[in-house]
Amino acid sequence: MAGSGKRAMPDRKSVQPAKKRKKHQGGNKSGIEGGDWGVFVSCDLGKEGKCMAEAVDLFSQSVESSSSDNHGDKPDSDEEEDEDDIEAQIRKEVEGLKPSASKSRPFHAIRMDLPCLLFVRFDKSINPEEMVHQLCLEAAANPEKKRSRWIQRMTPAISVRKTLSVDLESFAREILKPHFHSGGPPKKYAIRPVVRSNKKFNRDVVIKTVADVVGPEHPVDLKNYDLIILVTVIQNVISMSVAGSDYDRLKKYNLAELYSPAPTSEPAETTKD
Repeated sequence: MAGSGKRAMPDRKSVQPAKKRKKHQGGNKSGIEGGDWGVFVSCDLGKEGKCMAEAVDLFSQSVESSSSDNHGDKPDSDEEEDEDDIEAQIRKEVEGLKPSASKSRPFHAIRMDLPCLLFVRFDKSINPEEMVHQLCLEAAANPEKKRSRWIQRMTPAISVRKTLSVDLESFAREILKPHFHSGGPPKKYAIRPVVRSNKKFNRDVVIKTVADVVGPEHPVDLKNYDLIILVTVIQNVISMSVAGSDYDRLKKYNLAELYSPAPTSEPAETTKD
């Protein structure tokens, strides 16, 4: 009633604590799933949000640039084929305008529960190893053409598994087969594990298991390797990928260092009184 001094108490079920509400705002902190692939990206503390947007933008530009180059390389076709191509393109554009729940974005940035780190999930049509390598090659060749401000190291993840259920030996065998067990001469290799906030695996376990999978026919060479195996264990996920012999030359895929190479040291000038 209007004259009553009593106020109706809200239903306790409809009241959500402020902390819980806040938890659901912002980036997705627990979105990495087994079977994902993409790139772990590091950044400075407090710049995670800006880095997420920048990483997605950089990867998207790379895909657009690659698609444009491939289209430009196509040979000219006759008029009938051109008309068919135009009609196909129109149909593709019309389909693209239609809303589709199943249509997924090629990149999806995921905020993690660790500072200075995020994960960008890739569509399975885009190879994270190849993209990261190409971006680093371009940065090394043209450090003055800086394309990122917040991104530091990029670590490809050709596949992700949950640490609680993964069989590391089987996982390693699956990822490494194309590189070490598909014919060809022996390859010198190195293993670079990163383990953070996980009690199931440590560096020694990862190195021994992966080395056993590679096999004794391939020699270990920590400096002059042909291939380097990158194993990333972060909280409850583990990923693996393989990089080439230029990994260290490309600053371990650290874009910030590639765009800001250390100046060459010059002898200090001496002054006389």
